[in-house]
Amino acid sequence: MIRFLSIVILIGAIGGGVYYLFSMEVEEDIKVTGSLQISKQITQNVNVSEGSGPTYFAVVEGKIRNNLSKPIKNVFIKYSIAGQQTSATVFDLGPGQELNFNTRGVNTDAAHPSYEFEGINYDN
Repeated sequence: MIRFLSIVILIGAIGGGVYYLFSMEVEEDIKVTGSLQISKQITQNVNVSEGSGPTYFAVVEGKIRNNLSKPIKNVFIKYSIAGQQTSATVFDLGPGQELNFNTRGVNTDAAHPSYEFEGINYDN
């Protein structure tokens, strides 16, 4: 009886280990890469007060890839640029498909603002 119980525990441990290894994802289900793009804004105000510097327009340009075996819809890609939230939307992304995206622009006073990927939401 003890021998049978040890075999069952050993098989359970091996099965659990195999399940763990196969459930680990080598590749992200949805991979998002992006980089910050900045352009200097030209202001045409005649009454510009002294001390006010130039303003910049910043967006994130990137790629999104669906590594799932099923299509996804309404993908919202969220970033934060200079503390301001911005996003891009991809309406349909098939299995294995990769698309380019641009977030909505953000106005900032910083020539090199910080930016951060905040995540994605999507419908199955």
